[in-house]
Amino acid sequence: MTRLRKREIKKALKTGAKAGGMSLVDIRTNIETTIDEAMNSTDPEVHENFKKYFGNKRPTPEEYIYIITKKTVKGLKV
Repeated sequence: MTRLRKREIKKALKTGAKAGGMSLVDIRTNIETTIDEAMNSTDPEVHENFKKYFGNKRPTPEEYIYIITKKTVKGLKV
C-alpha cells in the first residue's frame, strides 16, 4: 500500500470537497472542529489518545488526517 504524503492529503481534501459540493474551507473547518473537540474532550480515553498521537501540539487539518490515516492503516495490517 502506498504511503500517504501530506501534499497528497491536501490534494485529497480538495478533491473530496469538490466531490461533496463543499468548499475546502468548509472541509478544513469541519476537521478543525473535530480537532478542537478531541483536544477539549473531558473523556480521558479520547484525551489520552489525542495526546498519544499529537502531544500538546494542535495539528493542522492535513497533519491530523495524515497521522490518523497512518495509524489506522498501520492498525489494519495483519
